[in-house]
Amino acid sequence: MRDLNFFLIILACISLIISLISIYITLRTKLKYEKLAIRLGNGENISDILKNYIAKVNDLDKKDDQIIKYCNEINQEINKNLKKIGLIKYNQYNNTKNNLSFALALLDEENNGIIINSIYGADYSNVYSKLIIKGTCKEKLSSEEKEALNIAKNKK
Repeated sequence: MRDLNFFLIILACISLIISLISIYITLRTKLKYEKLAIRLGNGENISDILKNYIAKVNDLDKKDDQIIKYCNEINQEINKNLKKIGLIKYNQYNNTKNNLSFALALLDEENNGIIINSIYGADYSNVYSKLIIKGTCKEKLSSEEKEALNIAKNKK
C-alpha cells in the first residue's frame, strides 16, 4: 500500500510539473503574440486597430446603404423626366423650300408630357402646345403630331 501511495504522489508531482510547463508555454506564447501584435501595429495593439477597422467597415456599409437608397430615389425621379422625344419636320404650306414647321413630342416614362407644334408660314409663325396624358391627347392631333407622338411613345 505504501508503494501505491508513493506511486500516486510521484504521479501527482509529474502531473503538476506537466501542468506548470503547459502554463509556462501558454503564457510565453501569449506574450510572443502580444509583442508581435504591438510590432505589427507600429506600437499599438493590432487587436485595437482591427476593431477600429471593423467599425469603419461597418460605417461604410451603412453609407453604402444610404447611397443605394439615394440612387433608387434618383432612378424614380428620372422616370418622371421628359426623356422620350419624337420630332417631325414638315412644310405646312409648300411655299417654302425648307421644312421649317415641326411637331415635337416630349414624354416621360409613363407617356405623360406635351406636344409642341410650330407652323411656319412665309409671313408668320404660330406655336401650339397640347397636353399628353398616358400617351393620349384630349384634343385632336394633326397627322404630324400623331407621328411625333408615336415616335416618342415607341422609344425606350
